[in-house]
Amino acid sequence: METNSWLQSKQHLVGPFVRIAKPEIVEMLAMAGFDFGVLDLEHGGAVNLHDVYPLILAAENRGIKLLARIPGISEMHIKWLLDLGIGGLQIPHIKTKEDAQRAVEYAKFHPMGERGLCRFVRAADFSNTSKENYITKANSKSLIILQIEGVEGAKNIEEIASVKGVDVIFVGPYDLSQSMGLTGQIWHPDVAAEITRIINICKSKGVVTGVFTDTPEGIKHWSNLGVKYLNYRIDTELFLSFAKDCKQEIAPYLK
Repeated sequence: METNSWLQSKQHLVGPFVRIAKPEIVEMLAMAGFDFGVLDLEHGGAVNLHDVYPLILAAENRGIKLLARIPGISEMHIKWLLDLGIGGLQIPHIKTKEDAQRAVEYAKFHPMGERGLCRFVRAADFSNTSKENYITKANSKSLIILQIEGVEGAKNIEEIASVKGVDVIFVGPYDLSQSMGLTGQIWHPDVAAEITRIINICKSKGVVTGVFTDTPEGIKHWSNLGVKYLNYRIDTELFLSFAKDCKQEIAPYLK
């Protein structure tokens, strides 16, 4: 399925970050009904590049979109992961139009960019796909999500959202709150208003928006404002929350 078709397949797409680098986790997220998972190569240090291949296979086997958040605008990470066949990339700390253009340049083949071209990689079925077919379809399949996480990126949002080749503009509320001097106060009126402003500008330019939230109330709030791509919670936190609930359930019987 091509990227644009996937983005348009549902009114809302929901999935957690993944920091447990096990195929079983990816498979269970699919079984739970999530639309995607985002391997977190930026925070936590639990997922590295060599973990990714079996996770991609698990995602493809179970029919869930697997994305990866990389440490920054890294040509090596972008090229390596796209060559492997990752479903898309989430690129953090985009501050300027030039940042956005560089991300697209690394991720797209000519004429949109200058991604390093090798037709013998897994994304091209190790050359089993014709080079013409691979080159033609690769740009539409490389889902590019740019994260706005600071006041500079927020200030430049109109220019960033105008860059051709960007599929989703994603707001990281925790880092944005810190950049605004309101560290961790993601529902402070000023932070919420700034996220809403970014969403509205992107919508006016026809760009899909995304946000991270860790509460059902957050899902309701942002989805009602037209946010389509919703990063919801983290696999480690999901397991911890469930484990605590299980322990609480049996506590009365252990007295």
